[in-house]
Amino acid sequence: MTETTTAVNPPIGSTVTEPARRLPVRAQVDVAVCGGGPSGFIAAVAAARAGASVLLLERYGFLGGMATAGMVGPLSKFNLGGERIVDGIPGEFIRALHAAGGAIINLPSGNVPYDVELYKLAAQSITRRSGAGILLHAQVAGAIASREDPGRLTHVVIETKSGREAVAANQFIDCTGTGDLVARAALPCEMRNRRASGELQPMSLYFRLGGVDTDKLNVLMAHDGTKYANPELRAVLAEEVKAGRLRNFGGPWTVHGSTIRPGEVSVNATRITGNAADADDLSLSELVLREEVPVMIDSFRRHHKAFAHCYLIETATQIGIRETRAIRGLYTLTAEDVLTARPFSDAVALGGHPIDMHRADSSSQSVQFLTVPYHIPYRTLVPEGSKNVLVAGGTLSATREAFGSARVQAQCMALGQAAGVAAALCAQSGESVSRLDGAALSARLKADGVLV
Repeated sequence: MTETTTAVNPPIGSTVTEPARRLPVRAQVDVAVCGGGPSGFIAAVAAARAGASVLLLERYGFLGGMATAGMVGPLSKFNLGGERIVDGIPGEFIRALHAAGGAIINLPSGNVPYDVELYKLAAQSITRRSGAGILLHAQVAGAIASREDPGRLTHVVIETKSGREAVAANQFIDCTGTGDLVARAALPCEMRNRRASGELQPMSLYFRLGGVDTDKLNVLMAHDGTKYANPELRAVLAEEVKAGRLRNFGGPWTVHGSTIRPGEVSVNATRITGNAADADDLSLSELVLREEVPVMIDSFRRHHKAFAHCYLIETATQIGIRETRAIRGLYTLTAEDVLTARPFSDAVALGGHPIDMHRADSSSQSVQFLTVPYHIPYRTLVPEGSKNVLVAGGTLSATREAFGSARVQAQCMALGQAAGVAAALCAQSGESVSRLDGAALSARLKADGVLV
């Protein structure tokens, strides 16, 4: 009799050992930028223009991140009180996008509605013209640190269609929005809700509607100090929740955000609690919100004349993420810094968006409008103990309240320019990012047209 064996599946939560293997080094550059969203592609351009060899790594097949994959619009906030607070490379970018017919850039609020497809093209165009390299479909998978020099990375590990590879660099910038590089590099970071022992701001899946009578709506978020949520649709969605047909919602904002075409609006209305840095939470959130979009559209059609003939054009490629990880930086921006406009000698960007906090377990939102711009210091981009890793965008060192203002895309772009220039300077001088003269960096950025 032949003896048989039955395969036994290991229990969930068990571990396996991945065999060691040699990784091909795809490239060796001065600066590797991880993430091609608003902070990332601007950082790549800034570093390349400052004389560094640069490779920009992006997990999608296009650049733009939350602006394109997430359709999160309008871009906020380039103005405060009608005065420009963000310029430099971000200003150059939106002007080029406007010239191509892809953005409205003259609203007093400095909110910039845009066309997603033209944004993708403009982002890759400005990046390629700078001389920076771009590798698409490249996901951060790991980080390799120097054994001899603690706090210094030597390689970022990526997964591509060619397999697992490594990129060697002198300097690294994490612009992933969720801290994918810093977490894998074991640099100090934590979830933003950890110290507050509370929820993370909710995720939202944007969608775009056509067939809308936009003449009946206020589609331009043109002015400061104004809440642009649609009150009629808010009442409609509240009834859907009460009837048990909808779980939750935010806003809703039905505006020219990530579209500028007559008859179209981008909609920010879905809402779900969860941790976008957790695979299960992120996956479930995408599934749940995509199923709730048709419920909202049906409600809009039945209860608002402007939407009587509307139809779904598309949902965003990915869910919009408001907050996940934050680094522990050399300085942590606070609500007091924001509200008092505290000056910093190493200021590298200005902010002006309200302190904007969305509740994950309800449809509520608290907004504290600002009247004067505040300053964001370079030290918020430097993880404690880091010698050659900077961040820009979603992982900057800030309290939840301060980040509720600084998280928006114009500020992420401005911080990207600061990180890109800083990384290039450190690559050229051999200086550690933690020892770079922040005041000198601020002066350099000002000379480059940055408003600080």
